[in-house]
Amino acid sequence: MSSQPIEQPYAADGPLIPMPPLTEQALRTAVTTLDLAAAVRFETEFHAAWQEAVQMDSTVPMHTFLHRWGVFVALRRYPRRAALLDQLEREVARAETIEVARAAAAGIAELLDEARREVLG
Repeated sequence: MSSQPIEQPYAADGPLIPMPPLTEQALRTAVTTLDLAAAVRFETEFHAAWQEAVQMDSTVPMHTFLHRWGVFVALRRYPRRAALLDQLEREVARAETIEVARAAAAGIAELLDEARREVLG
């Protein structure tokens, strides 16, 4: 289980970048700045979402894509939040009991909720 509390003041370490608007270009720039390896996934998923949107004649796949990557940016723009997320993910991966895995997963859920609220403004 994590030794750090989930509710921590991220403002103390400040964001690496401002929260970008949920647009393709702004998120592409943010993702590339925060995690170059993730930028490759961003491009692959962008093209898949675009193709799905065209096939469905709907904007829903693009809105879903933009929201998901907005959460990614929100999670990773604060170094301590990103480090805590990584720590909790490792704890889930190496948990020897379901209770330990659930506790770490609950911490991840809290971080995701926090990031989602940030994206929704």
